[in-house]
Parts: sequence; structure tokens; C-alpha cells
Amino acid sequence: MDPQTRQRLLSSAALLSLVAAVIHVWVMPEHFEEWWGYGLFFLHAAAAQALYAIVLLRAPTATVLRVGIIGNLAIIVLWVVTRTIGIPVFGPHAGEIEEIGAIDIASKFIEVLLVILLGVLLRSASQRSPQTTSLAH
Repeated sequence: MDPQTRQRLLSSAALLSLVAAVIHVWVMPEHFEEWWGYGLFFLHAAAAQALYAIVLLRAPTATVLRVGIIGNLAIIVLWVVTRTIGIPVFGPHAGEIEEIGAIDIASKFIEVLLVILLGVLLRSASQRSPQTTSLAH
């Protein structure tokens, strides 16, 4: 992959992570109204995704890419669980199945796209010289 394409993919991935963070901030107040623990989860998810965008642009190592893939997949899996099995054992709505809304679909679409981009970047990094740890150059 040429450096210009790699940089575009990194920038796109960082932007997707920021958009996911903004969505989590947007829905955070309603989750705080339900229970402080749910709101706190959305606060941490938003902060992690926003911070991840910065780290990704500054130090796009294979480890950073893997962390982004794992973290976003964890958020996606938790969303699937809360929409099919129910909210895990925490809070006043534990066991209840959440409804699927348009903002949910948009958020998960963005996160899936982000995971795919990170996977493409990770694959590209693994095909490069084993001594290359950063994708920025």
C-alpha cells in the first residue's frame, strides 16, 4: 500500500472513531437518566474512541490497530447482547432487551466500518518489513 493511501485510511479511521465518540456523547444523557452506570459506560466509550483517534494518527503501530479492533468489536458485541439477550447483570434494567433505534444502526455501521479499515491497515502492516512498527511513514 502506498503511503498516500495508508494516510487516507488512517485519517478515515480516526474520523470514524471520532464520529462514534460523538454519537456516544449524544446519547449519554438519556443513559445517565436511566442509571448512572449506563451513562458512565457511554462516557468512557466516547472518551476511549476520541482518544483512540488521536493515538491512531500519532502512533499507528500494529498494537494500536489491534487495540482499536478489539475495543470496537467489544462495543459491537455488547450492543448485540443488549439487543438480543438483554442488558447484562448491572443496573436497574438488567435482563431487559433494548430496542434498536436509527442512531444504534448508524453507530454500529460506523464501528463496523472502523474495524474493517483497521483490519486493512493491520494486514498492510503485517505485509511490510517485520522491522517496521509504525504505519505513519
